Parts: sequence; C-alpha cells; structure tokens
Amino acid sequence: MVQIPNFIKEVIWSFYPPRYRQLSDKPVYKSIGFMTKMLLIAFLLGGLVFVPRLFTLESSVQEQLGVFDELRFTPKVEQRAEFAVPSNKPWIRIDMKNNLALKDELLVVDQSTVQYRLLSPESVSQAELKEPSAYRENAGSFFAMIIALLIPGVTLLLFVRSWLKYLLLVFLFGTFFFIITDLTRYKMKWRQMVSIAAHAISPILILEVVASAITTSFLLPIPAARFLGLKFFVVTLVLYAAMMVMAVIGCRVEDYKTSTKA
Repeated sequence: MVQIPNFIKEVIWSFYPPRYRQLSDKPVYKSIGFMTKMLLIAFLLGGLVFVPRLFTLESSVQEQLGVFDELRFTPKVEQRAEFAVPSNKPWIRIDMKNNLALKDELLVVDQSTVQYRLLSPESVSQAELKEPSAYRENAGSFFAMIIALLIPGVTLLLFVRSWLKYLLLVFLFGTFFFIITDLTRYKMKWRQMVSIAAHAISPILILEVVASAITTSFLLPIPAARFLGLKFFVVTLVLYAAMMVMAVIGCRVEDYKTSTKA
C-alpha cells in the first residue's frame, strides 16, 4: 500500500476543516514551518506563471526605450587600477584604460565596450549604451540581461518580505480568533489557534503570490494598507477569515463527535 507523505497529508488537511482538530495540536514552530513550505511552493508556482513574460522582456525594454525622444548618459570616470569583484576569479571586471577579453566573468567593462554573459557571450559598445534611445536593439538586450540577473535577488527579497507579512497575519488572526472563542463556551489555547491560522492561510498565500505574477486588481487592494511595501487585499482577508471560521467549526464538530462516542 502506498504511504502518503506527511507533508502531502498536511496540505490536504489544511483545506479540510474537520482535520483542523489534529492540526491545532501541532507545535507552533512546526505550523510556521508548514506555512514556510507552502509559501515556497507558491513562489515556485508564481515563477512558472511568470516564465512566459521573460521571453518578452527584451522586446518590452526596447519598446519602452522608444518613449524617450532623447536619452543620453555622460558618465565621468577616473580610474587608477582595475576593478575586480571578487578579487580572486572575479565575476565583474572594469578597466576603463585598457581593452579586456571576456573569459569566465559575467560582466567586463573596458574603454570601449561592455561584454557580458547570460547564456552566451555578448557585447555592446559604450557609445550605444550612452545613447540607448538611438540604439534600442543592442541597448535593450543589455538592459534586459541586467534585469534578468536581478530577478533571483529580487525574488529572495520578496520571499522574505512575504514571509514576514504572512507571519504577521497568522499571529493577528490567531490572536483575534483566540479572543473571540475565549468569550464563548468553546475555548481553545492560544497556541492551538495560531497553529490553525498558520494552516488556514495556505490558500490565501497561494492565491496572492500566483496572482502577483499576473495581476492582483481582482483581489481589491486596500488603499494605503501596506506592510514592508506589500499590499493587503479585501478578497484574501475575507477568505482568510472564512477559512478560520470553518476551521474552528471543524474543531468543534470533531470534539462533539469524540464526546458523543465517549
């Protein structure tokens, strides 16, 4: 008989209210760990949705450069020695006094050209980069490469910010519903309610992260409501509250079944 992995069971249970009785007894740190795994999965799904846009990135940059009637850069650089980062087997080399050859580096800038490597070695003259609106094809390719290289770092930053945002929501909703249920005959421990909140947020974070790769306008952003630059949405907050209510009811139903059997 095929054994279903515990994580898969936990994912299924997080969408099935009666199972929240078991989920509520999980330690808080394990519930937060589950939320982290779900966020990682959401980012992977969002990345798959975003992939087609990468293929149009270069043409999009070239098109946007066309909005400038004139765009010129006139940098002033005075250099005493070659710039290399890191110093041993550098990824980036800059020497404005000599001609350099791209070897194992990602980016090389010399006195006349900028050479870079994404999938294969490419080069663009500095004259074209100084006036990108006049040389949209070559300049656009270079700027698209820079944006592509920034994507992993930006994604990591977004992941950390998103994790902090959802962690805040977990503790806010967990604490709020703990207070509400504490006013009734059906009481639960605070740690149980936080564990419930950490699982109930699963559909919310998947919906928000995947939608962010396309558009989040249908989620109804709340004006001026942001955390670390990330928006809050009416639709997902209402959905989160509904998930919490169903989870609490699911716990109550399971407790009732247990008491009647006893």
